Amino acid sequence: MAFIRRRITKTGAVSTALIEAFRSRDGKPRHRLVANLRGAESLTVALGRLAAERDKLRKERQQLEPDVGHAEEFYRVMTGATIAGHVWSAEERKEIDRLLKQRKRLLKRVEKIDARLAVIQAEGVAIRKHSTASADEIRVEAARHARHLYDAECHELGMKLMNANFLRKVLGEQ
Repeated sequence: MAFIRRRITKTGAVSTALIEAFRSRDGKPRHRLVANLRGAESLTVALGRLAAERDKLRKERQQLEPDVGHAEEFYRVMTGATIAGHVWSAEERKEIDRLLKQRKRLLKRVEKIDARLAVIQAEGVAIRKHSTASADEIRVEAARHARHLYDAECHELGMKLMNANFLRKVLGEQ
């Protein structure tokens, strides 16, 4: 039997989890964590949030995909030239180092996206087993959460612009 456990964290945030109750071999009641609902009050909301986050990450991954091939090709050419004995000038080395750092950041982000997509897939399957929500209900929740994510991005961008303008103003007056 599965149920949603709701608790308040030390910071005051609401934490929810899908818990499965069972009995151990010696007959004692036990609880097993099925999925972290991340504050969602129902399974439908949790599935909608996962769907919205999955769609957002897939779009980002799709945008980054062409750059991965170029980054790998650059790395292959540079390492091949280095192994062949090519010596780079200081300016070239500086530029190569900058590009290698960009490659590393790109590959790290792609790896994080892939790992998060795998977690979303696993959690979605686990939650779906216990949910009675229809596909339409989940789509509605996904659209609602996608709008929330968009609003949060806009808010973050606005705060960055505000801070940049404030810094320009303060530094300009000195």
